[in-house]
Amino acid sequence: MGELHKSMVDHLTRIILKPVEEPLRCQQFLMNDMADAQAVRCFGLQLQRRTKRVALMMELLLTKGFVFSFQKGYIFADSPVMEAQEAKEYLLENGFFDQEFQIFLEYGRKWGVM
Repeated sequence: MGELHKSMVDHLTRIILKPVEEPLRCQQFLMNDMADAQAVRCFGLQLQRRTKRVALMMELLLTKGFVFSFQKGYIFADSPVMEAQEAKEYLLENGFFDQEFQIFLEYGRKWGVM
């Protein structure tokens, strides 16, 4: 006989990673007519720290089978295997904060009528 299906739905876990934090803490030089070198350096350091953390999250998620895409300024990490709650716990256990990412869980019908 054919393979027995465990459920009638597939799921997709999508994690949204922001390469740039909002609002940027060192953004004064962008809103101010008086730009100074220290504000630019501060802004650069913040971007460097943030992109390093995003890259670390990507490396961890890659080991769990996530695939990545970039759209509209965001990095999307998608997995049809890892559940959303499991992914959140995995990132938290590895030193990330829940403010650093957003997780969505989408369900789709596998077959038949729901």
